[in-house]
Amino acid sequence: MIEKSLLVVSRTPLPKEVKINLVPPLTNEEAAELHASLLFDVVERAALHLHAQPYVYFDPADARPDFEHVFRHASFEYKLKPAVGNKFSDKIANAVDNVFSDGTKKLIYLDVDAALIPLQALRHTYELLSLEDDVVVLGPDVADQLYMVGLKKPHVQVFDALNAKDPFEVSMKISSPLSAMMFTLDRYACIRDLAALRRLFTSFVRNGQLIENARRTTDFLLGLKDKYSEI
Repeated sequence: MIEKSLLVVSRTPLPKEVKINLVPPLTNEEAAELHASLLFDVVERAALHLHAQPYVYFDPADARPDFEHVFRHASFEYKLKPAVGNKFSDKIANAVDNVFSDGTKKLIYLDVDAALIPLQALRHTYELLSLEDDVVVLGPDVADQLYMVGLKKPHVQVFDALNAKDPFEVSMKISSPLSAMMFTLDRYACIRDLAALRRLFTSFVRNGQLIENARRTTDFLLGLKDKYSEI
């Protein structure tokens, strides 16, 4: 039995495959490195600081070597599996089913773009999932996207909301009749666009704010500091 698990589903972190909306000012190679950095940090945080079993489901199915390269220096254990499904929401739903089949009791699905969410928010989610009743926890970002879902049971219907124009609102409508209790987290600015990257870069480089237990993203931003006077 796995007490806690954390699931991410990611496209292969190669140039021109991820974060292309950040090019320019980033190069295609830097955009891929940012994605790889966020991916590495969210898995490391889960394993070392949340004491949860990380699952990484990769897309496309032949991308295992690329993901193994991302984690080649990892000092923690993680499970790496191919994502299966037509739509991205199907890939997540199938992965959720598989993780529950592994015997997990509390599952958090987290978008890679939300890798830097405060650890306390994730700890709080696991606490909510420890309640006796069935619980669904939803995390909305500032644009009403859905960056996190916490589950005690494989309510994969929730992920149908990702196909809607307003995923968070739709996920609330889906979740309400599914579980005895539903909770929502505070809104969080995910690293989805250039504005979010600028905020992160400004808070880190110019204001000296530390990024909580995210060593690879920290190194990435330090590299940008040397190259760019302004993002």
